[in-house]
Amino acid sequence: MRYWGGLLTTAMFLPFLCVQPSMADWSANFTPPDAPDGTLVIDLPDDLDVVTLTQLGVELDGIDITSLLSLDGVDFIYKPLQALDGNEHTLKLVTLNPDGSSEVRQQWNFNVGHAESSDGNISDLTENSPEIEMAERLLRSAYFRADTLTEFSRRVVQQNIGHETNRSTLSGSGDINTGFAAGKWTVDGHANYLVQSDVDFAQTERTIDLGEYDINADYQGDSVVGGMSLGHHDTGLETLLVSDFYRRGVSARLGTSNRRIEAQGFAFGTESVSGAADPTGLNNTENRLKGVSLAVKPFSTDVDALKLTGTYYDGRGEGSGIGLSDLDSSASGSGWGVGLEKSFGQNRTRLKAQYAHALFDQDGDNGDAPKDGSDAISFLIEHGLFEEGPVIGNDVLDIDVGFGYDRVDTFFESLANPGLVSDRDAYSAYSNLYWGALSANIYALHETNNVDDLANVPTDRLKSIDLGLNYTFDQQTGLMEWLGTPYIFMNSYLASLGRVKTPTGYDGGDTDNLSSSITLGGGSNYDDWYWSASHSYSRFDDYTNVSSDTVNNLTGFNVGWIVSDRLDVNGGTQFGVFEDLDTNKNSFTTNLYLGATAELVPDKVDLNIDYNLNLANGSGDSSDSHIVNSEVEWTFLQPRTNRPGLALALRGSMEEFNGNTDSAQNETEYQAYMVLRVKAPFSLSY
Repeated sequence: MRYWGGLLTTAMFLPFLCVQPSMADWSANFTPPDAPDGTLVIDLPDDLDVVTLTQLGVELDGIDITSLLSLDGVDFIYKPLQALDGNEHTLKLVTLNPDGSSEVRQQWNFNVGHAESSDGNISDLTENSPEIEMAERLLRSAYFRADTLTEFSRRVVQQNIGHETNRSTLSGSGDINTGFAAGKWTVDGHANYLVQSDVDFAQTERTIDLGEYDINADYQGDSVVGGMSLGHHDTGLETLLVSDFYRRGVSARLGTSNRRIEAQGFAFGTESVSGAADPTGLNNTENRLKGVSLAVKPFSTDVDALKLTGTYYDGRGEGSGIGLSDLDSSASGSGWGVGLEKSFGQNRTRLKAQYAHALFDQDGDNGDAPKDGSDAISFLIEHGLFEEGPVIGNDVLDIDVGFGYDRVDTFFESLANPGLVSDRDAYSAYSNLYWGALSANIYALHETNNVDDLANVPTDRLKSIDLGLNYTFDQQTGLMEWLGTPYIFMNSYLASLGRVKTPTGYDGGDTDNLSSSITLGGGSNYDDWYWSASHSYSRFDDYTNVSSDTVNNLTGFNVGWIVSDRLDVNGGTQFGVFEDLDTNKNSFTTNLYLGATAELVPDKVDLNIDYNLNLANGSGDSSDSHIVNSEVEWTFLQPRTNRPGLALALRGSMEEFNGNTDSAQNETEYQAYMVLRVKAPFSLSY
């Protein structure tokens, strides 16, 4: 349960109370109301001190009413805002802990009888009133949560800061979640906001502005389901035309409760948008797309049933077509596609096939570039080898395999799937293995380009294989206890890129190279510390001698230690060696990180500090850098739910650069700020 009352109750009661020693062993008396609209009285000890009083809260039927209390002498008084019904009620007197949790100190159960109301106020309505009955029948639950942080900072010292900022700034952010369930509807909303008084550094060049938001309404009927979304969201579609398209816009969905038919319509802006200036994301007609989708299970609704999906979209906006970055006009695109999904053996074997046709004009309808029509197809089959995996060494073995084929034309483009890689004819295969704490995976790919077989474009072939392995041991005991809970991992990659066909008269370079890498690592976790280490080796060999052959080695080590409940330290280092095998030149890099978090005074003073060292020498010699960031925060009012907290902080940073070969690069930059910080978490629920 969340509590409103601490700060307000303290201010209200201080004039009436004398400070006395806190009593650990005391009890309160409760007088129940004599009528549904009567007052509730909690009689506290006469000599209860203020500190103890501010740690008390009151809850009625699961709802915090602390901020609604009044005082009569040394008694808590509560006048119900709405007449209590005749059922049993529960009143709790709770103690609020510093960490925001609560403990029930005393609890009373009571009943009241109904009384006739005479003045017609809402507080006099009983449960039998039509208004109350309808509200309780519709509103099933509601909630509101907000986490807000506001900072006022003043730069007190600086040197060699390369950017000009205001000496005093107000900044902050907040994250808000709210929603309710009423009848067959569920509505949820989320939003964040940003505050930055220095508008030159504000994301939207406004002092206070909306960041991202979304509102989702869902209807769950007996036979029909539906809903709509507004703001930043994804359609949930994973097709060749629409996939991973997270933008601000609006969408609506409707279907049957058994999911036999699912329809969706959507409209989005094609650019990422923040701020309140364009709340729907659809203000700019030059950056907007719209579309529909329909999914049907024509024969059955069981888990293995055949599912057909159709998609259509049309729009204008930014694309990634060839040469598009230099164009002033928006691209235009449209497309349609169909998909098929079918499972067998209770989803043990899964088939998925798609076809899409797209029209794309990289400079819009008024440009000189032609509108390209292109196609894409995708096929995937996945299979779990075991219906019920065999038990080997007390662990179940599970293996799945998959095979895929993708053919995407050279100029295939969809504004609603900007991450799709075009110009590829690819075969792929993979397998995943899970056996207790062991997991392994392998992925193989064979791909060629120049799908449209353009006469002046070379055709290259990529063959690659990825392999991963992870294993976590059990926590060690006895003589091996010093090993903690160890784990190991391995990742490797091998890729060969070669030329299949070179067109006559082609002036570009040849293609024939091999890339490989392997990373080995491990570590262990203990009750109060951990460590991890890894080494990566990668090599690139260009057999055409167009590029240099190279070798890169990177070794890393990390450690963390919980020294006590009030001190955590961690650190890590990386050492890298880059070799150019053609020129015999080597470059060396060293990175070191150290950090600590300390609670200097419990619930009052905290310290955070971290240090980064970056060294580079050898053939790639550059300036060394030392970077220190630190903050000391004094909290003189701890934040609790529905009670703001206040803190004062000193925050600073320092960067020192040392030019190994050029002393003119030596420079030290630093700055420090005094910060007043307000943290305000809020929460309400019904």
